[in-house]
Amino acid sequence: MPFNIIPREGLDLVRFGEGRADIRARLGQFSTFRRTPEGTPVDHYVNLGLMLSFDSSDKVEFIEVAEPAEILFGDVSLLGHSYRRVVSELGRNGVFGAEDDFGVEFRDQCFSLFTQAPGEGDSRVEGVSVFAPGYYG
Repeated sequence: MPFNIIPREGLDLVRFGEGRADIRARLGQFSTFRRTPEGTPVDHYVNLGLMLSFDSSDKVEFIEVAEPAEILFGDVSLLGHSYRRVVSELGRNGVFGAEDDFGVEFRDQCFSLFTQAPGEGDSRVEGVSVFAPGYYG
């Protein structure tokens, strides 16, 4: 089952502003960890390839997607494919982002692609982050 990015709202399965308890009840088995000692707990749904971060009110504000998940933006499959091909396909659909040393951020659509080597021709999209509007200031 592929996830679909809904720009500025999250995924078709998980929306920004949804409560942690509701999501846990809906998605099932997870583990929890903290990125920093003072950080809020992150729920990791290993079998789904989802990591969900919450604000101080336990509302979703940041979603990370990795294998084994499949994630789409429109008709473009993002995860596990050639980074250059994915960026090119998104561009053909009028979606352009700002590249950096870790991938590309599509700020208007509120998602980014991660790869360890965006400058290398054979690099693959290793992760997709979906963030709430205003998350990055």
